[in-house]
Amino acid sequence: MILLHIALQDGFLNDEVIIQVNGEEAFHESQVKTRFQIGLAASFETNVQKGLVNVKVTLPNKKLAQSTVLEISAPTYLGVSITADDKIVFHVSNQRFRYL
Repeated sequence: MILLHIALQDGFLNDEVIIQVNGEEAFHESQVKTRFQIGLAASFETNVQKGLVNVKVTLPNKKLAQSTVLEISAPTYLGVSITADDKIVFHVSNQRFRYL
């Protein structure tokens, strides 16, 4: 099993957030809000099998949903942000994100 770290970063404002990993709910929280001082709202870790992993992020109250497929072969860090024009964007890294 390989670590997948998911960080909800910029643009969250009291949102309900549901994250599915390979079709299974891995995260479901209400009132998710970005702490602007550090650019982080929430984070969690899960373990996945090596290979292709589908991550779907849904904000039901904003009627937003977006998926991404990751090729996992080593610990992976996925940042999720909401843009000013209400789009979900992903940032993938092989290194842990840094927050102040």
